[in-house]
Amino acid sequence: MYSTEVLDTIASVDPVEWDALGETGDFTGHRWLRLAERVLAGHRPRYLLLRRQGRLVAAAACTLEQRLQNPALEARFGWVLRRTPYLHVGVPMMARAGLLVQGAELAALCRELHALTRRERAPFSVIDHLPVGHPAWSGQDRCHALAMEPETRMDVAWSSFEEYLGSLPRKRRQEVRRVERRSLGEGITVRLLAERDDPRLDRLVGDVVRRHHGIHRFVPGLFQEAAAVLGDDLTVLAAYRHGELAGCVALLRDGDDLSAKWIGRDYRLTEGTSAYHALVAACVRTAIALRVRRVHFGASAYETKKQFGVCQEPRGRLLAMRSPILNRCVGWPLRRMS
Repeated sequence: MYSTEVLDTIASVDPVEWDALGETGDFTGHRWLRLAERVLAGHRPRYLLLRRQGRLVAAAACTLEQRLQNPALEARFGWVLRRTPYLHVGVPMMARAGLLVQGAELAALCRELHALTRRERAPFSVIDHLPVGHPAWSGQDRCHALAMEPETRMDVAWSSFEEYLGSLPRKRRQEVRRVERRSLGEGITVRLLAERDDPRLDRLVGDVVRRHHGIHRFVPGLFQEAAAVLGDDLTVLAAYRHGELAGCVALLRDGDDLSAKWIGRDYRLTEGTSAYHALVAACVRTAIALRVRRVHFGASAYETKKQFGVCQEPRGRLLAMRSPILNRCVGWPLRRMS
């Protein structure tokens, strides 16, 4: 009934055919996978395509991944994954599950994912960023449900930053203004960055990745490479302290949605300052100016983002070991660790 293909570059997939499986604004489109292939160092993608009578009816965006986000697990098991990567199912860099499927095809797609795990000899597979209510949560007896930090989102419904501030509860509004005054006193300013070829940007992003044990590594000239794919849908903000470049963040646009990515910081200049707060505030200002409907801020630093009125989006992951025996054995320890 179904035929399957496994490809190692999104360039081999018709963009129109792929994009028909998703929706504008969900960051699962063809160009977001092109972006990942262009900016991620050592990226090893696998695209699982499920066809019925020649028509693409479901797909999964996967990566053979060699790093774990958890520092303790990475220290203990990272050497194993360097030799035998696991199969990560998700849109790289985006908080999206990477399952492009509707209705009846889900069970068939998951069976093919298990088959792909065996074919690649991956020790296990992980489907990340599954929202509450996703159909993949039910009927997956071979998978273990694990917790993830919630994502954060802001719904943008204001025509100006002052209107936005006026919508906040009084204590939060006062706190945002207080930290803005602190930023000015610390010599911190944030502005749009038109030139993306400054090598210091790569260093700023790399410093944050290393400090927070990020699983992704980027090619040199990250922002230039991203601009080649995204064009005007890439906005870069730079933070300065006393005129010296101290931080950065990219805003990636998909329809009416923005995603804040690639935070960079010079910790020598920003440790103990309000620089991160200033970057988040600038993201909100920019989102309002761009007239988008939503901004996705990621899972980290929720206490800071909460001051700005973001809401949390619960997410989880499904893990399945390739070996049926190991899969039965690891359930309880995995739940304890999650």
